[in-house]
Amino acid sequence: MPDTTLRRAEGLVLVAVLVSYVLVFVIRRLRSGRPGFRIGRPVAVGFGLRLLAVAAINATSVQSQLRGGDEETFLSFARVLAATPFGRGFLPHGSFQLQTVAFAVQIKLADLSPTALRVTQIGIAMLGLVLILAAVHDLAGARASRLAAWLLVLEPASIFFNSGLSKEPLMELATGLVVLGGTKIWQRLDLTGLFLCALGGLIAIETRSYAGWFLVSAAVLLTLHAALRRLDRPLRAMPIVYAVALIAFLATPTLLSITSQASLQRLQQAQAFTTGTQAAGGNGGPNSDNLALEQVDFSTRGAVVRNLPQRVLDLVVRPYPWQLQDTSQRLGALGSLVALAVFGLVLVYAWRSRGEVLARTAPMLYPLLFLLVAYALSAGNAGTGFRYRTHLVVLAVAMLVVLREHVLRSQTSPAPVSWSESAPPGVKSGERRDPADQRALTPTRGE
Repeated sequence: MPDTTLRRAEGLVLVAVLVSYVLVFVIRRLRSGRPGFRIGRPVAVGFGLRLLAVAAINATSVQSQLRGGDEETFLSFARVLAATPFGRGFLPHGSFQLQTVAFAVQIKLADLSPTALRVTQIGIAMLGLVLILAAVHDLAGARASRLAAWLLVLEPASIFFNSGLSKEPLMELATGLVVLGGTKIWQRLDLTGLFLCALGGLIAIETRSYAGWFLVSAAVLLTLHAALRRLDRPLRAMPIVYAVALIAFLATPTLLSITSQASLQRLQQAQAFTTGTQAAGGNGGPNSDNLALEQVDFSTRGAVVRNLPQRVLDLVVRPYPWQLQDTSQRLGALGSLVALAVFGLVLVYAWRSRGEVLARTAPMLYPLLFLLVAYALSAGNAGTGFRYRTHLVVLAVAMLVVLREHVLRSQTSPAPVSWSESAPPGVKSGERRDPADQRALTPTRGE
């Protein structure tokens, strides 16, 4: 037993060192092409806060209540998978999701403890945040990236969920890859952005398939939009347009099958299960879970269109800050307040940037909207929705900082000089001279 404890303690320390090295390496690589990209200090603070959160929760008697039962399920699957030889159950992993495979590989190779696995999860999630911060730098500059870094590493829900033995860290990484890749495509039609988006989409699909396909759809539409706005570069833009059209043509049968009557019935059954109304007779009646949402009708395409806005609103605003039935909900109230503040400020700065929101924040806005729909369709419990909402809050914070930076720049930039103020002598306000007359007013050399 002492040998096992010592070995696992050594594994924990080595994992922390390895994660730190990877984060430093990635930040330095990203900084090489981004002057002023100084996010090392906030990332270090965020990493330390997450380690302290893990230690604090491990020391409490309510850690199982805070972390939920899904973690033990994933760990059980991972231990079973780790006992099998490589190639049997590993990639391609069949029925096992990507997070289970990631846990199994670490257990098989290094016999890591659950706490050490949490450190790995923190590193994966923070790597996704670093990629999003690089995108913020590309869209709004160094000052915005530093502000976003501090906001994101201090966001309370992320401090907790980044260490979860769940799907959230891998989804954070997938989102970061899509956002940074989408930024490269949006700004320069950079083909490396397509690779990053594809990698992020693959990770998301293998982790949480329904959200992954929505994330891929966001990347495809963003790519098409970027190509259409850069038709001044036809040799690069037109092949992208044709490729997206081909993808849309090939994907149409799949999209139709996803929205078929049988698929929508399965979605409706999932809603009944997650809202708890199935246990209450399936009639939408009350249940014992105070965070269960009211069941909505998703049984037809028309019903989805009508009722999706209600579930979107539930995902954004619930759980309400006054839902404090247990320790988990009391700790989550702060996260709900932060989320509501962030979404409110995004609306404020979007209004102040009206007409330019899409041009400034498309690489974040497309994933945000598509993931909002994906999670709204699947959420039937405000507690689960709270966990999903952490991904939306990260994107909303990035959007908020980018919009704020552009609003500040527009306020401090000099006002454009009107024609009446700059008109040459003898030209009345609003009157423009013929170019020949204008040249006549320009002194020649020697005059």
